[in-house]
Amino acid sequence: MSQLYASLFYQPDVTAIFSDHALLGYMVQAEVALAKAQAQVNVIPASAAMIIEQVGQNAVAQIDMDALATATGLAGNIAIPFVKQLTALVKQQNEDASRYVHWGATSQDIIDTATILQCRDALALIEQQVQQAYQVSLKQAQQYRDQVMIGRTWLQQALPITLGHKFARWAGAFKRDLDRLHAMKERVLTAQLGGAAGSLASLQDQGSAVVQAFAAQLNLTVPACTWHGERDRMVEIASTLALIVGNVGKIAKDWSLLMQTEIAEVFEPAAKGRGGSSTMPHKRNPVAAASILAAANRVPALMASVYQSMVQEHERALGAWHAEWLAIPEIFQLCAGALERSSEVLEHMQVNADAMQRNLECTHGLIMAEAVMMALAPKLGRLNAHHLVEQACQQAVAQHQHLKTVLSNMEQVNVHFNDQALDDLFNPASYLGNIQAQIDAVLHAAQGE
Repeated sequence: MSQLYASLFYQPDVTAIFSDHALLGYMVQAEVALAKAQAQVNVIPASAAMIIEQVGQNAVAQIDMDALATATGLAGNIAIPFVKQLTALVKQQNEDASRYVHWGATSQDIIDTATILQCRDALALIEQQVQQAYQVSLKQAQQYRDQVMIGRTWLQQALPITLGHKFARWAGAFKRDLDRLHAMKERVLTAQLGGAAGSLASLQDQGSAVVQAFAAQLNLTVPACTWHGERDRMVEIASTLALIVGNVGKIAKDWSLLMQTEIAEVFEPAAKGRGGSSTMPHKRNPVAAASILAAANRVPALMASVYQSMVQEHERALGAWHAEWLAIPEIFQLCAGALERSSEVLEHMQVNADAMQRNLECTHGLIMAEAVMMALAPKLGRLNAHHLVEQACQQAVAQHQHLKTVLSNMEQVNVHFNDQALDDLFNPASYLGNIQAQIDAVLHAAQGE
């Protein structure tokens, strides 16, 4: 990603986790853990593991990045030239110890384990971001639970809702995202160590003991089997992030539509230089929504690559695994960027209650047609009531009258409802169904955590 665009789409902390230098740090961490685990079960000398650990503390700073980049293109993965450089650094300290660097492992063991370590750290930040968005949405659901606005279906005015109900629905989505993040950790944060073909034959009868010790060194779960060719763990991580991005994209779509000039019910927070146009001084563009929706557009395409990468050949694959190296870091970064921008907008969203009231009234009562129909149904029968109110709606539109005026002149209506009763029926706040109960349920679910 260009540095010029990074502030628009990414989040710095997660981007740092997936930087080249950070990746090398995670790979060093995996190599050191491997050496210490093997020393623990007497596969390699403890003295060798100690020296490898000491060299590892400063190894990233000493690696020749340019040479590594060039060699990676020739080797087919970063681990091969990385191990050569790391071995050379250890050899400078102790030639005997250098013989035990990367002992019994294969390139994919180190890259996969390093990737899992990256994912663990990045997921911790993502979880914090989702938790923040969740808490903000809960707060706003409570604050705006009584702020009546029009609900919209198929982009048309439908029935009254409240802004708090929108926030409660958004909070519910974030809660499910948190649940997914929690549930998957034990499954996916798993060490990878299988050697050349997954059998760890190079370690003879010590393979299982080394895997146990290796996973413990890194505080990762122990796999029952090597998973070089089975990529469901990586796909589950990416899929969960994609769901989060999709949920945030839906929210951004909502507020961007509510910012349209003709609606103007909510706005992204104002700031100097934010949301302007290079040619139109009056513009106030939903710039946060634009970057979030761009992420929501991009991530499904990346997910297609990740899903396709599941179909791999035999014990270790050609090309499919490699595609993850490009897709998964970008999915993480886009997810973190989208969450950062969504929390800011949800926290500081500007609400135009006057516009909400104006839009409730712009159909001249048509949005309350269902309320009137349901009130008449016990007296006339539902089908008859529907037909009567439908006729009244058509007349109101044709004659540019308020629906209440048309209905008040219908004998079949005024015989059952006086003017005060009709006024009550046309009060949007009187036709909110169980919205308040739904908001309470979302708030109570948060209190029960």
